[in-house]
Amino acid sequence: MPLIVSLESFEGIFKDNYTPLYRYVSAITKDEDLAKDVLSDLFLNLWLQKDQLQIRELKPYLFRAAKHGALKAISPRQTLTQLPDDAFDIPADTFNPFEKFVAKQSIRIVEELVNKLPPLRKEMIELRLLGLKYAEIAEVLEISEKKVEYNMREAIEQLSHTISHSGLDKATIAGGLMLINVFMMLG
Repeated sequence: MPLIVSLESFEGIFKDNYTPLYRYVSAITKDEDLAKDVLSDLFLNLWLQKDQLQIRELKPYLFRAAKHGALKAISPRQTLTQLPDDAFDIPADTFNPFEKFVAKQSIRIVEELVNKLPPLRKEMIELRLLGLKYAEIAEVLEISEKKVEYNMREAIEQLSHTISHSGLDKATIAGGLMLINVFMMLG
C-alpha cells in the first residue's frame, strides 16, 4: 500500500518533515532560496510519484533525497560546513537580554566544537540533532549502522576530549546542547 494515500497524508508528511529538511539542506547549500527550491522539487516529486514509490522508512528516504538534491544543486567544491546562522534564533520573548546573550554564546561554543569534527562525524552529529536515529542516519548517508555507531562514539570522545582540555565550563556546553535540541524540536 502506498505511503501517501491522500492529500491530507501528504500534508502531514510535509508539515512533519519540512523544517528539519530545510535546516539540513540550508546547511549544505548555504542558500535559503536554493534550499527551498530543492525541497519544493523533493515534495513535488514525492507527490507526483506517490503511487510508484516503495518507501520502507520515510524519514531516511526524505533526508537522503534532500541531500542528493542539495548536492546536485550546488557546485562540487562546496561542502557542508555548518548550520545556517539563524538555525537557532532565540525568540525575543524567551529570555531577558543577559540570558539571551548567554544562550547564544552557549550555542556558538557548541557549534564551534562540532565544526572542528571531521566532515562525516560532523554531519552525523547534525543529523542526530535534527532527530534522526542511528539507523536513519545510516540510510541517509548510505553507510552501515555500525559505521554510524563507531563514528558517533568517536565524535563524542573527540568532543569530550576537546571540552576537558579547553577550560570551557561544562554547564555552558550542556546548556548549549540543550538549547540546540529545544530549538530543533520547535523548528
